Amino acid sequence: MGYPVSRDDLVKFAEGKQASSDFLDLLRGIPELEYNTPDDVTREIERLESERARPPKPKEH
Repeated sequence: MGYPVSRDDLVKFAEGKQASSDFLDLLRGIPELEYNTPDDVTREIERLESERARPPKPKEH
């Protein structure tokens, strides 16, 4: 895969490689930006995973 790529390009590429549905969901969750390197993509995926792993904030009453 050549860079730069868009999020949609990444999703299409991963679908073609028969990536897991969990991984495809992660890719679909990253911002709709142009990514210049694989490291850019990795950073966004890690950021998204860390946000998902945080417990929800308690609701104020």
